[in-house]
Amino acid sequence: MKKSIKYAGIAAATLLTVAPIAAPVVSQAAGTPAADTTVNKNADQSDVDKAVTDFTNQFGDRDSDDVTLTDNTALGEANATDITTFQGITNGIIKTATTADKLTLLNDANQDAQVYYTITDAKGNLYDGGVNGGTFDQYNTAASDDNYLPATVNVYMKYKNLSDGKFGSFSKVATFKINATNDNELKTVNAKFTTPMNVAKNSKTAATRLVNAANVSLLDQDGNSLATKSVSIPDGYYYTYSAAMDAAKTQPVTGLGNVTTSDISQNDAKTATDEFKTAGTYYQTVTYEAKANSALQTMLQKFTTDPTGYTVLVNGKKAASGYDFVTSGDTITFVRAINVSDNEAQWTTTDTTGVVTTKSDSAYYTLKNDEGNTITNRALAKNSAWKTNAVRTDQNGNKQYRVGASEWIDANDVTFSDKATDGNTEGAYTDVTDVTNMKVNLAAPSSFIYMLYNDEGKQVTSRALSGDSNWAVDKKAVNADGVTVYRVATNEWVQAGTGVSFIAR
Repeated sequence: MKKSIKYAGIAAATLLTVAPIAAPVVSQAAGTPAADTTVNKNADQSDVDKAVTDFTNQFGDRDSDDVTLTDNTALGEANATDITTFQGITNGIIKTATTADKLTLLNDANQDAQVYYTITDAKGNLYDGGVNGGTFDQYNTAASDDNYLPATVNVYMKYKNLSDGKFGSFSKVATFKINATNDNELKTVNAKFTTPMNVAKNSKTAATRLVNAANVSLLDQDGNSLATKSVSIPDGYYYTYSAAMDAAKTQPVTGLGNVTTSDISQNDAKTATDEFKTAGTYYQTVTYEAKANSALQTMLQKFTTDPTGYTVLVNGKKAASGYDFVTSGDTITFVRAINVSDNEAQWTTTDTTGVVTTKSDSAYYTLKNDEGNTITNRALAKNSAWKTNAVRTDQNGNKQYRVGASEWIDANDVTFSDKATDGNTEGAYTDVTDVTNMKVNLAAPSSFIYMLYNDEGKQVTSRALSGDSNWAVDKKAVNADGVTVYRVATNEWVQAGTGVSFIAR
């Protein structure tokens, strides 16, 4: 028999089943020691992360006609190379090369980054320079047949840790597709980008201008990515949607930042340090520029003179010319919203499985909602156990566990137990601890019955405890439902809940 978790005066939180939330992380696990273990004292991890981001942003989906591999450089781990050599692959997998100054930190002797890539075609054949699969010429032969496309390219990198100057392991930092060239006329384009984009107050504005295939892409009528010459999100923010669209109409490719950094600073949107200082909604432009002689260029030219028969979508919904987008020459420009919250916390959430138990320093512990604000009409009692299915951390390292629908508790107020790995071997219970000089008091009247459970968490059918009684306790634990239980006899436990008080003898 399972009982819900309850305590006097406070309602139980309702847990949600959530989908896993993935957060890409560049692994820095200890790997092969580097010959030169000098540590760069003038850099920190954020500098390295920024350089990695700049590196990965140069990749994107490509047409097969644009990718011709002429040697084995960097194909497969055995051919891993340095950044400078890798950047020389101009007619290979790089779409828009990042400037060398942005990659200096990764390229110098302190990080000494190494890079390689692999390709897997639509038939599942792996090309990694011949170590486990095919070589570049075998890929080129296969790619001449559209049945082997699209192919998936994975890019891997490793570099020296700042802490000890030793190499980490190779980790995947980018993935994109090499698509078959579409000879059919392009009739529909679907611009996909996050809008509104939610950011925290005092967060860097640069985060809203990053371009990568994960948050900004352009698809054709078959759902395939369209190759573009460039995708730009300029350094310009507007206070209304119409102001941003008007700017796009008058200056569709360059000069979109009519409201400059200094202008915005005067209006409190951000400061010279490029941070959002005032909560509210702002707008920015997103411009796609077609490659010469591409299907997108042809469609845009035809659309300008006769839009009949062509469709433009924004995130799958039909868009109106002049209101949702504007075209000019080889470009098409959209507007997206940036919501700056009044909360300075910017959370990264991942799923987890376990139980959190509130501490005993206070009578109760407050909860936070999804926005980080204190919930005023609910709290968790001390020494109570709760299932959790997610944990989130903000940019300052503050951590919270989710214990209910849109309800979070600070990690400092609880202890966490991962029941899958805590090593407990005693029956069906976790967090089994010895206690001394403690007892449970079972509330009156004596006609109340309090059920007992055995070491496997199953209800005892031959015995029970009456109300208005006290029982010595030598152990406490947490059952499979996250409820605290107290051992009152060998192979007999009573569950915490209404009417059950855990007190000193």
